[in-house]
Amino acid sequence: MEKEIKVNKKWIFFDLDITLIDIKKAQYAAIEDLYNIYNFKGKTDLESFIKKWDELTDYHYAFYTRKEISYEEQRNRRIIDLFKAYNMEMDKTPKEIYAIYLKSFEDNWCLFDDVYDVIKRLYEQGYVLGVISNGDLEQQTDKLRRTGILKFFEIVTTSSEYEYSKPDPQLYESIVARFGIDKNKMLMIGDQVEKDVLPCHEIGIDAIWLNRKNKENNNNVKEIKSLKELLNIEL
Repeated sequence: MEKEIKVNKKWIFFDLDITLIDIKKAQYAAIEDLYNIYNFKGKTDLESFIKKWDELTDYHYAFYTRKEISYEEQRNRRIIDLFKAYNMEMDKTPKEIYAIYLKSFEDNWCLFDDVYDVIKRLYEQGYVLGVISNGDLEQQTDKLRRTGILKFFEIVTTSSEYEYSKPDPQLYESIVARFGIDKNKMLMIGDQVEKDVLPCHEIGIDAIWLNRKNKENNNNVKEIKSLKELLNIEL
C-alpha cells in the first residue's frame, strides 16, 4: 500500500538527467574510454564517435521509453549497432562490453555546480522534494545516492514503474494519484520543455523550465537559467 503524504508546503519535483546530474559529461568520459579500449581511432575520430553514440542512444532509448523493449535490450542494441557502424568485431557479448562503458559512466556521475546547495536549502526550508525521471528506477536512485543527494528526496519515481513515460501527461497523473499529491501544491522543474513542462501544464501542474543553455523560449513558459534562482523567487 502506497503511503499518502500530506503537506502544507509545496512539493517540488525535479527531472534528473541534465537537470541535477551532468549526465552528458559522464557519458562522454565513458564513451571516450570505450573508444580507446577498442581502438576505434583507426575507424573514426572521437568527435564523430561521440555523435554516433548519441544518435544510437536516442534511437534505442526511445523504444525503451515507449515500453517496446527492456532496459537491458536497449543497452545491447546500442553496443551492437555501434560496432556494426564501424565494421568492428566484438570480442565479448554486448552485455559485457556495455559493462565496461557502464563502469566508467557510473564513476563519472556528478552534480551540476548549482545543485547540492540549492537542494539542501530547499529541504531545510521545509519543501518536500521528489524526482520524476524517465529511465530505470534502480539506476536513477543510484545516481542520487552516489552524488550525495538522495537523503533530501521524499520520493524518487521513474517511468519504469508505470505504464506511461514522459512526455505523456498520464505519467504525471499516475504519480499524483499514487502519492496523494495536491496538484495545486506541486511544482515540476526540468531541462526539457516538451517532457517536463508542457505535459504538467496540460493537467494543471505548475512547471519551470531549467534553461541552462539560454535557448530561445519559443513556448513562453516560466524559465530559470540556474537552480540558484529558486532561492530568490516565490515558490
